[in-house]
Amino acid sequence: MGLFLRLATSTTLTALAVPFYLRWSGQQVNQQLDKMQKAVHFTPGAEPPLPPVVVAGAVGIGIGHFVVGRLLRLGWLEAAANLLLGLLLGVTVFIYRSEDEEV
Repeated sequence: MGLFLRLATSTTLTALAVPFYLRWSGQQVNQQLDKMQKAVHFTPGAEPPLPPVVVAGAVGIGIGHFVVGRLLRLGWLEAAANLLLGLLLGVTVFIYRSEDEEV
């Protein structure tokens, strides 16, 4: 498998995962905010605004990206560059889809 194909595969997988993660994490944060608003009078400051599962999901995407990069025999620098490119493409797709849903 050529280097270009390995780079494209790594970037594409991350770019595909990021919009789904952003949508899911947004739902999790909204649920957490609702829970915080309900509990505000009884337990002030007891609920973190960012649920631990959202942080774990972000770490999972990062680790998963580097695992796939190692399976594709990419170097650390190539994998890091692909991670940034995949994140950029994924966030762009997420924003583009969000704008389409609002219209």
